[in-house]
Amino acid sequence: MTSPQLRILESFPEPEFTALRNVAFADFGERSGLLTDVLADEANRRPQVSGPEAPILQLRIGAFIDDRLVAWSYSRGEDTQLHMVNSGVSPGLRRRGIYSRLVEATIAHADSHGFLRIISRHVPSNNAVIIPKLRLGFMVSGFEYSEVYGPLVRLTYLIGHKRRELYRARSMPVVPSDAEPL
Repeated sequence: MTSPQLRILESFPEPEFTALRNVAFADFGERSGLLTDVLADEANRRPQVSGPEAPILQLRIGAFIDDRLVAWSYSRGEDTQLHMVNSGVSPGLRRRGIYSRLVEATIAHADSHGFLRIISRHVPSNNAVIIPKLRLGFMVSGFEYSEVYGPLVRLTYLIGHKRRELYRARSMPVVPSDAEPL
């Protein structure tokens, strides 16, 4: 095979460029149809508290034993997403599923109030929080650096079957059916 020459161009030659682009991205086109389905499904699904003049939704869920607060979760609405800001479980009651129940209640609240996703940020070593969320369907959606906390893992829970299906389709490797072996 002859090695291609690289050139800087002012514009791509047509119609060759459009034809090549259509072939190169053909496998993504199938996945784009999923986006159309998701957007249609979500057209009427908006948080009950959205818009610039809407009050900020603050969700506080407490877990009680004999009227004593033993765990909490605090979240706030940010447009179409619910941001889980912080949570805590009394040290003597950890690893008993209380945190998972708080997360399940948050998911149910976000779903019933029209949010499209739930986000949270965590120190990467916080397995007591990250693992239960992954088991409940959260996905690692990014990493960032905080001056206060250092490196953080961003988790996202997508609300709605179609949105999760779209995520799975887009996160799988694209392997064209007629791909030539390397």
